Amino acid sequence: MSIVALKNAILPSSSERSRGQEAAPLLPTTIYNACSPANQPWQDCPHPECPLKRRPSLSSQTSTTASSSSSPSNGGSSRKPWLDARTISDAIIGLSDGLTVPFALTAGLSAFNDTRVVIFGGCAELIAGSISMGLGGWLAGRGEAEFYEHTLTETEKLVASSPSEIPEIIHDVFRPYHLPHESIAPLVDSILKDPVATINFIMAFHHSLPPSESTKRTPLSSALTIAAGYFIGGAIPLLPYFFVARTQVMIGLLWSVGVMAACLFLFGVARVVAVGEGNKGWMGRVRGGIEMMVVGGVAAGASWGIVKALGDGS
Repeated sequence: MSIVALKNAILPSSSERSRGQEAAPLLPTTIYNACSPANQPWQDCPHPECPLKRRPSLSSQTSTTASSSSSPSNGGSSRKPWLDARTISDAIIGLSDGLTVPFALTAGLSAFNDTRVVIFGGCAELIAGSISMGLGGWLAGRGEAEFYEHTLTETEKLVASSPSEIPEIIHDVFRPYHLPHESIAPLVDSILKDPVATINFIMAFHHSLPPSESTKRTPLSSALTIAAGYFIGGAIPLLPYFFVARTQVMIGLLWSVGVMAACLFLFGVARVVAVGEGNKGWMGRVRGGIEMMVVGGVAAGASWGIVKALGDGS
């Protein structure tokens, strides 16, 4: 009996447990503003602290979500980048050539064991190379502008003189996507109603030429960007030779190689990020830096070896 009494004291019977559970209600008995499940639905109680507080219905949630998604926020508004992609391309062209060609030349001239030869030859190449690269960029930019204006004039003439040929041109744009004709016809009709929209559509999608006002790049800005990039990149490997004695060419060369190795690596990493390949992770960026180091090292080594061989042969 004592064992049974001890068991009942430690482990209450199922009836007692059920009575204990019934004694504690699942929902609080406090009623706010006469709100109870008996006289008011649970989702309609307006009191903020009531456990039977109102919950939005599915329809209201759907409408709220739709309205929030349809209205753009200030943070997500589209904004033009402060630096044009073509400007970045011109800067990369100038820097890549400036970091390799003058570096290879100064490394080759160091075989003469005279810093004055390296400095004078490097400065001459730096000035001539900057002018040449700038003229090349100006001619390329001018040619692109003239080609765009010529294509725009021909497109305007085609829209004005041969409107029957325009629907077929627009259909050719969508043909690679294998869209049904009945789904494209309303879109084509809408485009043809506006001559300006028709010209812009043909220029953008048929000729793959964006509007000229979409870029800040001009022939002059392209020339200045490429020339400045070449000059800045080419001046870096030349600077160490200014701080060594005339006969200490190898010391200047070693400093130039060390500085250029770091610059080429950083430029390779920056190039990967600038062209939109930053999603490759750190390994992709390191690979880009190593590639630039290899290219610059091979060019400098080949130049130094050739000049050294020619000097020994003479």
